Amino acid sequence: MVTLTLDELAIKNGTDKGTTSQFASTHGYAPIYEKYLSDLRDKNIRMLEIGVCMEFTQGGQSVRMWYEYFQQAEIYTFDIVDMKGLENELPYRVRFFKGDQSSRDDLKNMYTEFGSKPFDLIIEDGSHIHEHQIISLGHLFPYVKSGGYYILEDVPVCCIRNDETLKYIKKLKEDNVASSELLTKEESTYLEKHISKIEIYPDIQNAYRTIIIHKK
Repeated sequence: MVTLTLDELAIKNGTDKGTTSQFASTHGYAPIYEKYLSDLRDKNIRMLEIGVCMEFTQGGQSVRMWYEYFQQAEIYTFDIVDMKGLENELPYRVRFFKGDQSSRDDLKNMYTEFGSKPFDLIIEDGSHIHEHQIISLGHLFPYVKSGGYYILEDVPVCCIRNDETLKYIKKLKEDNVASSELLTKEESTYLEKHISKIEIYPDIQNAYRTIIIHKK
């Protein structure tokens, strides 16, 4: 049996995380992620992906990729668009919650519905709006297991939207300063105390960054 790489699965399932795709905004993150995630591939992990409905498509491309890559994983998904059909298409291991990632109540309710158990991996690929990215990071990071990863995807460098999130992440990486008017004091303090390392990678267009945050 041939074991496909994460990039091959990304291309097969039509997600822009692969190095080639039908989309103009192809990012090529899959080979980067595989360096970190290959050791988890055959383990019974819990993962969460925020943002699973790609614009102008029926959605679910990345979920199908993860479903094939992590064959023992429990895969939890969250989007403002109703993608409940994924539970029927990919039974037993995929769950969906409809909500707004800028709403702490929605994020909290999602965590409760999904069993109130921490995740080995959280991938945030939602709206890409600065405020939403920071609120999600502050609220969701406590839901990551010790030793796990929080991946903040598609952070603009400039021009396309704005680079406020990248500026925030760089200050957090270089100075361990997490304070933001978007976060509570408790959220900022938690980030400063529980991050062990932050790594920043460009996409293949050099227009976005993906941020891999390691939890202590």
